[in-house]
Amino acid sequence: MNQQKMIVYGIAAFVGLLMLWSSVFMVRQQEQAMIVALGKVVRLVDEPGLHLKMPLYHQIVYFDKRLLNNESPTEEVQTLDKERVQVDSFTRWQIVDAGMFYRNVRSIPMAVQRLDAIVNSNIREAVAMTKLSDLVGPKRDEVMQKIYSQSAAEAAPMGIRIVDVRLKRTDLPTENSEAVYRRMRAERQKEASQLRAEGEEEAQKIRAEAERARTILLAEAQRDSAKLWGEGEAAATRITAGAFSKDPDFYRLTKSLEAYKKSFSASNTVIMVDPASDFMKTMMNP
Repeated sequence: MNQQKMIVYGIAAFVGLLMLWSSVFMVRQQEQAMIVALGKVVRLVDEPGLHLKMPLYHQIVYFDKRLLNNESPTEEVQTLDKERVQVDSFTRWQIVDAGMFYRNVRSIPMAVQRLDAIVNSNIREAVAMTKLSDLVGPKRDEVMQKIYSQSAAEAAPMGIRIVDVRLKRTDLPTENSEAVYRRMRAERQKEASQLRAEGEEEAQKIRAEAERARTILLAEAQRDSAKLWGEGEAAATRITAGAFSKDPDFYRLTKSLEAYKKSFSASNTVIMVDPASDFMKTMMNP
């Protein structure tokens, strides 16, 4: 009889321990837990530590309350200028309302699928309204902000807070890259040719202006030179006339001596002159 009581007490103790064990659950620091009964949310527990629940009736659903990262698959979309580009992105998000999240999404894998659909849809819409040059240039941040705002608004009813959405890569498809590069080279070559033509035209204008200025300077210099030469000749004529009028004999003597000097300057020159000629008159009759 005592042995049967011990067995009964042992079974009762085991059942009691099992009930006690099944009525206790633990929430870790990075988690939040939800007590669910018959598919309905009973209570949300976000304090870490041990907590009690009704065994066999309450179920515990755990959710991560940290910031989560989700990388969306690569999408091929079309820009405003009809260019096909491949875009991939990543989203940082967090569960802020576990009850709403459980009722609308149920699980994190399902939430990831919903987030991919939301973010990719907004990426296609935003890229379709943006030119390729703007998407990879100054308007990239503006496009990402627009995608983030729309995605955050659509994810809020699921109990999800989207912290950030970023475009990681924006590339042309392989088959389009070479054609785009060729077009870009052609455009740059056209621009370079135009710049060279404009530079040559400007150089021609500068050379023509310089040649015109040179011609004007030479003409003015020749005019001034001829004017000065004429004035010098006139002055010389006046001086000569004055000297001749004052002393004709001295003037003739001076001119004769100058003529002798020029004629007899070469040491190897032999000159035969008639002593009775006018040329020798001054020398023969000093």
